[in-house]
Amino acid sequence: MRAIRFFYDNINMSVFEKSQYNPVLRLGPNSVGQVLYFFGAVHTNKYTDIQFKNLRKFWDKFLSVTKNEKTVFIEGVLHELPPDYKEAIKVYGETGAIGWLAREAGIEIVHAEPSEDLQRESLCGLFDSKVVAYSIIIQNLGVWFRHESQTDFEEALNRVLKREAKFSDIYGFTTDKSWFSSQHEKLFPHQTLEDKQFLDSISDPRNNNTVVNEIVACRSKFRDKHILSLIKKVFQSGKSIFIVYGKGHLATLESSIQKLVTDIS
Repeated sequence: MRAIRFFYDNINMSVFEKSQYNPVLRLGPNSVGQVLYFFGAVHTNKYTDIQFKNLRKFWDKFLSVTKNEKTVFIEGVLHELPPDYKEAIKVYGETGAIGWLAREAGIEIVHAEPSEDLQRESLCGLFDSKVVAYSIIIQNLGVWFRHESQTDFEEALNRVLKREAKFSDIYGFTTDKSWFSSQHEKLFPHQTLEDKQFLDSISDPRNNNTVVNEIVACRSKFRDKHILSLIKKVFQSGKSIFIVYGKGHLATLESSIQKLVTDIS
């Protein structure tokens, strides 16, 4: 069989925002026309962000180079996708953008994540359940700062706590505000919670400064392993794949995906 061609495009977005860029992994086509694109996203719901123009460009390339069945992998869940493209971005960020584009093209969308229950059960088997719950809440709170139209921080906190309370049976307690305040003071006494730099620091899987960083890193590895298994399954079925995930996942998975796709082909 003809060997897979490998490209790694790094689009420099310094003209618009120096800290942001979109790496894109492109593999294929192989002898039967399959390709795999992985668009490394910056998490934002600002529809004027240049990454959405870049996403469109590579989406159009993907559609033009493959004629076989296609599948889109998304990060997160699309509960109800708005009919308007800009609104889809405002609500779901890059997930909404690719979800909207895939829907318009009539292409299957796959939620490429292990279940929420399974993630928490696995983490609680390795770490204290109270710190696991706290860490996931912190990750979700970090999203608040990325939204263009922000709600009140207190409202965001209450919403995240309510969402996490659905997993009380796994944790063995309810993630209410009283518990969270106590846990926060225990782990980070006198640290203001509504602090973007603080939230970014302790929810960064590349750091190993705190147990929260360890849990976030462990969760990320668990998710990456699951994503990789789905990529293998779908690619083996003969479909082409377009993936939109955070660029950190691409940095971790790039070599494994390249090897996996080359071995299958």
